[in-house]
Amino acid sequence: MKAVITLPTLALLATLAGGVSAFAQESINVRIRPDPNSTLIGKLPSLSLAVNAEWPKNTEPASGWRPIYYRGEFLVYLDSQDIGKNFLPLPGSRYLLSPRSDADILAIATDQDKAEIVSIDPRFCHINLETIVLGYIRDYSAPPTPKLKPNAARIVAPKQPKIVSDSGQSLEGILVSASYLESTRSGYKFKLINSDNETIAYVDHSKLPDAEPFTNFVNTRLTAWGTIHDLENIDSIVLRAKMLKKKN
Repeated sequence: MKAVITLPTLALLATLAGGVSAFAQESINVRIRPDPNSTLIGKLPSLSLAVNAEWPKNTEPASGWRPIYYRGEFLVYLDSQDIGKNFLPLPGSRYLLSPRSDADILAIATDQDKAEIVSIDPRFCHINLETIVLGYIRDYSAPPTPKLKPNAARIVAPKQPKIVSDSGQSLEGILVSASYLESTRSGYKFKLINSDNETIAYVDHSKLPDAEPFTNFVNTRLTAWGTIHDLENIDSIVLRAKMLKKKN
């Protein structure tokens, strides 16, 4: 771990190597907790880049959320007492998202972190940190998490399936028409989005049965079943739909 005292201008939000997509609706918000009002710590250019993580020990899975590993560069704070004599963060100390002792904890310091001391204050130090942290993204494909009754046996939730897979999977979202530029890039004219207008997946409807016109599903919230595949030309995925069902 290398510590250098500098005074650069730093960005608060971290981004993955490769940059954020030019289409804001394609980016995926990464938050510090499974809560839409919690601190935004970064963005993923595409859902297909999410690296699944396990739920922390003694933490109940939150319905509609998924833990992931997120690599980024962060501006954090460290209690000045947790800086060693060699100006290195002491392993086991807390990287805080704001200069308060009760602030959200981004990560715990290790001797493998790449950290730069931006400034030293009598109470808190500013640290530019590059590391991998645990974050949370919305997961509209996950089934609702069952609530346990008092004294009921604990149900161990199964691991989430990989995003890119040839096995049958389901996604939930709003079916909309993709823009002309998106259609040109992806090869598909329709896509599923979430409530924040973020792209979940593009939709291939060529294998759908003719029981109901496909246009009847456009601009409605639905559940789509099919196979999920990676798109080679852009950082996204496509759902080759075999069945659609509108949500009530």
